[in-house]
Amino acid sequence: MSDAVSLPDSYRYAARLSRSASSNFYRSFWLLPRRKRASMAVLYAFARVTDDLGDCDAPMRVRHEWLQWWRQATALAMLSDDHNAPLPLPDEPESAEAFTGFRPRLHWQARQLLPALADTIRQFSIPSGHVLEIIDGVLADQQKTRFDTYEQLEHYCYLVASAVGLCCLYIWEFREPLPLAAAVDCGVAFQLTNILRDIREDAGRGRIYIPRQHWLQYGLREDDFLDLRGDDRLRCLVVEESRRAAALFRSGWQIWDQVHPDGQPMFSMMWRTYRRLLQRIQDDPGAVADRRVRLSLADRTSLVTQHFIAPLFRRLPVPPIEIQQ
Repeated sequence: MSDAVSLPDSYRYAARLSRSASSNFYRSFWLLPRRKRASMAVLYAFARVTDDLGDCDAPMRVRHEWLQWWRQATALAMLSDDHNAPLPLPDEPESAEAFTGFRPRLHWQARQLLPALADTIRQFSIPSGHVLEIIDGVLADQQKTRFDTYEQLEHYCYLVASAVGLCCLYIWEFREPLPLAAAVDCGVAFQLTNILRDIREDAGRGRIYIPRQHWLQYGLREDDFLDLRGDDRLRCLVVEESRRAAALFRSGWQIWDQVHPDGQPMFSMMWRTYRRLLQRIQDDPGAVADRRVRLSLADRTSLVTQHFIAPLFRRLPVPPIEIQQ
């Protein structure tokens, strides 16, 4: 077969795709042994391609069709014993001529990446449902820009964050019984932190992720989210949501003892990075109306040093104590 892709080539493609994202998340993969590091790169590349499909400039209907095709291709790859089994081309979009060149590129990406993904899933016994939920999360993001209740938001956070986290746990490996509710809470905590950080940007894109039932309690209207600078109602709302996220972080740490020792440094680095970001938001709840709250260079350097230098890592305090300033 002329377009056959070997497994080593597929893993190399995933590694290149992950490196090109220049993400701090990718750098944390180096805390893992080689085999797990390679599989984390595959999972990250898969999530990156999925996100890019959801964020591309094609009309929403076309993005939805491509994501559905990507979901079908992923499911076929996970079921097939032949990693070079043929994949059908995505349908030609009827009214998006400017994006027709994307169709063969998506098919090519699938051919390159899905063999390594299927191999990773088999190696680590990752439930296929969790992998497909990653795509379902991006599909949900295409369809929902408002949430009436916290339960609706919680389900959305599960799809876009907890599903990825559960896949990570299988790669890191863990001892049974895994506290599944805590693992889900951890992903929700990460995503809720992202939502608080991005309130201003999301509102500018016509998206309000904080549940309506929460912001109505403070007398806010949808239009208010377009300019919340100096608004005490926002500060009160962010304080409330931050407390909710902090409780989820405490719950999420319960999986620590079950994670395989060689996966613990990466879990710790991710947990502490997001928890410290939430702390920065808690320190100044009104700042999210003016800018995207970020960790300082000192924060990032401290986290990297604490996790990549083994003696320092072993001396890290055990949460759920609050992170010291």
